Amino acid sequence: MEKRTYYVNVGTGEVLEDSTALDYEFEISATEDDIAKLQELFEETDNSSQGSYATSWLPWKVYYSNETNQEYDYYLTEVYRTLHRLGSEQTKRHIETMNVLENGI
Repeated sequence: MEKRTYYVNVGTGEVLEDSTALDYEFEISATEDDIAKLQELFEETDNSSQGSYATSWLPWKVYYSNETNQEYDYYLTEVYRTLHRLGSEQTKRHIETMNVLENGI
């Protein structure tokens, strides 16, 4: 499959081909299958965030012992792993500076 350039905003879960249509954070080169998998990860992140919102006010230690929060963190880390794998050199460097891949979010 042919790879195309896409622009991604993690906060909104948007992936577009037009860099001017969105305030994007990351540039990636991906196939349609890659984009479909990324969209699935965004959906899973969104679904798991619904359950974690109710406990977001809890102290840090309790946050990480909550299974819903762990699920959200897992999917968000997978989003960043995927973006790193597909990303431009600038995208890869930026994600590496975030330190989200080694230890999770």
